[in-house]
Amino acid sequence: MKELTNVAEFGQGKRIFSVTAEEYAPTPASELLCGNFIEVGFGYQVESMWTEMFYNRSFEKVFPIAKGTYDWFGGNDKGLGNDWTKEEWYHSAYQHSRWYAFPGKDRPESITADATYLTEITPGYSLRLSMEKGGVHGEHCLVIDNFDSRPAGVAQDGKYLRSGETYHFSGWLQLLSGESEGAEILFYRTDRAQDEEPLARAALPPLSAEGAWVEVDFPPAACDVWATFALCVPGGTKVLCDAFSLMPAHSCHGWRPDVVEALRELKPSVMRFPGGNFGSLHLWTDAIGPKNSRRPEPSVMWGDLNYNDVGTDEFLDLCEQTGAEPLLLVNMLHPLKQFYFLAFPEITEWGGLQRHGQNLTRILDKEGGIELARRWVEYCNGDVSTPMGRLRAENGHPEPYHVKYWEMDNETWRWFTKEEYAEYVNRYAAAMRSVDPTIEIGICSYHTFSDVIEDILELCGESVNFIADRMCEPFNIKRKIAIVQRYNETHKHQIYYTDTEALQNRDLTLAPFTKKYYAEHDLDFCRSRRTWLYALTMAGNLLHYQRYGDLARFMCFNNLCNTSGQSCIEASKEETILTCAGILMAHMARTKAAWPLRVEGYEPDSLKSVELQVSWDRKRESLVIHLVNKCDEPTPVTLDLSHLGRRFTSYCCTRLSAADGAVQETIRSHGHIREETHCGSLSSDVPCTFDAPAFSFSEIVLQD
Repeated sequence: MKELTNVAEFGQGKRIFSVTAEEYAPTPASELLCGNFIEVGFGYQVESMWTEMFYNRSFEKVFPIAKGTYDWFGGNDKGLGNDWTKEEWYHSAYQHSRWYAFPGKDRPESITADATYLTEITPGYSLRLSMEKGGVHGEHCLVIDNFDSRPAGVAQDGKYLRSGETYHFSGWLQLLSGESEGAEILFYRTDRAQDEEPLARAALPPLSAEGAWVEVDFPPAACDVWATFALCVPGGTKVLCDAFSLMPAHSCHGWRPDVVEALRELKPSVMRFPGGNFGSLHLWTDAIGPKNSRRPEPSVMWGDLNYNDVGTDEFLDLCEQTGAEPLLLVNMLHPLKQFYFLAFPEITEWGGLQRHGQNLTRILDKEGGIELARRWVEYCNGDVSTPMGRLRAENGHPEPYHVKYWEMDNETWRWFTKEEYAEYVNRYAAAMRSVDPTIEIGICSYHTFSDVIEDILELCGESVNFIADRMCEPFNIKRKIAIVQRYNETHKHQIYYTDTEALQNRDLTLAPFTKKYYAEHDLDFCRSRRTWLYALTMAGNLLHYQRYGDLARFMCFNNLCNTSGQSCIEASKEETILTCAGILMAHMARTKAAWPLRVEGYEPDSLKSVELQVSWDRKRESLVIHLVNKCDEPTPVTLDLSHLGRRFTSYCCTRLSAADGAVQETIRSHGHIREETHCGSLSSDVPCTFDAPAFSFSEIVLQD
């Protein structure tokens, strides 16, 4: 496929490219460029990073996995089916562990629209489990009705106990009838023999008809083991259960320590939360305060359950632990959100309106939404003399978080006309800045609004600081940044560009070699996102952003964790790794490149298979050369550095490479991306030749 690449442009190293002193932009590349994106309720991101160990801990009716999620994970066209366990990306954090009648065994996992994730009876026992209205958390609870003469109850598999770790159980138990004494919690090896003794057990205090919170600590596990949690009640006893929780005693404020360590390695500059589409239908007030007083909700856009255990405080704490700047997505309330995903009449191919299957009555008040957003800014940034600042202090964080970046909803074309959106952006911005005038506000600039963003800027540009774009296609980046540049040329108030949900190149804008490579390796859009070639495409897009200087402020890679491998980290219950994209993003987050320079005779283009970029570092002391080779042909690149007025005598090259472009880094199989560093001397008095091996990323730093 050599004819589909630009390998010939470099003439096997015989063609000499002169690096000029001309810089692409009047400002250096943004130090915030390499950001990331967390969407609650999608792809098992938050669930796998947080230390809660129960699935459906409050026994709610499970909202079916949405078609959009299913398609994202692979869809039926590639035979994904209802059993995901054979997929390369699958690991233990994707488990939907059922509650099941115990003693008994769970049956094989299946993802279906009618799945209840509850097995109500078990052979040989007079026992029934039922999810019923009531309880203390959410709409439903679990009732154990053991009308057998023997102890029996409820169990859930999928508990990975770590050696030396203590585990804490809490939950609400209420005696409905029968014996008040004799209930106990047990842990068994999941692969136990029928009569095997439990790993641990704890007798519970007497149960009461009034109900009470029960808490139990279990001693440290003797070894790493997969375990089953079980709660058994005496024969002839009926008990109501709700708001169960099982968490390790040691964590990073509720976050898994290995996840926090991986995020520090990844070094995201900005993290966006809580969506995406989830954020457009979510109220931040449902996710603050004591966790069992929070409002559980279905993830309307994506399916499944969200308990709001991770809300504003937990997310901002994670940002503090990892050094990331938070970007919060504001839900702009609108009447059409009550029933519809989509209410923009020009989108005729989707029928103009598409129901989401819920009746959302709490997010309709357009005027009330303004005050809700103002209060959120006050909760995050107000001091303790303000009502919301006092509430934040009561919730455990007296000091303000100083959240700088706020995005005005997501995919707003679903509900707003352009005029309506601009009007309310102005009003929201005024209210939010009345609390903190230093915050920076961004507006949606993609999909339908892509064609009218200039009109929207004329209506509300003075109220905003950045446009929040989508889709990392090179042509889209150029067009949107040109819009920002035209606005800044004609207005005293200046704005900048961001991509807050950056999927990398889609089919129509892939480099010709990449597109053919994907086709020949049966890599559709879903599968390709997990590959090394996709990560190299991301690197090319980041180089593109660098050429615009600080005008392109940050890119939030979509997604942070899991989501079928389209992520920067994968977090199973046993371990956390960086994916292909994560490994490369971690390196780009630390690059010294700041002032990209024009190279005579070379026209940069993210759709080229072999890309070259030469930059000064921020102080213009070192020269940084980036070579990205997205094809299977090794390519020497020769540069004439004599026009820079500097003499370089040493180099240090860091190279990331893989055997081919289809390589993945997964929990099941990782360690395939080779990283090597070699340093040496050179003389820039003569043209210097640097290697760009097949499927590789190289950063070469030159010094005098």
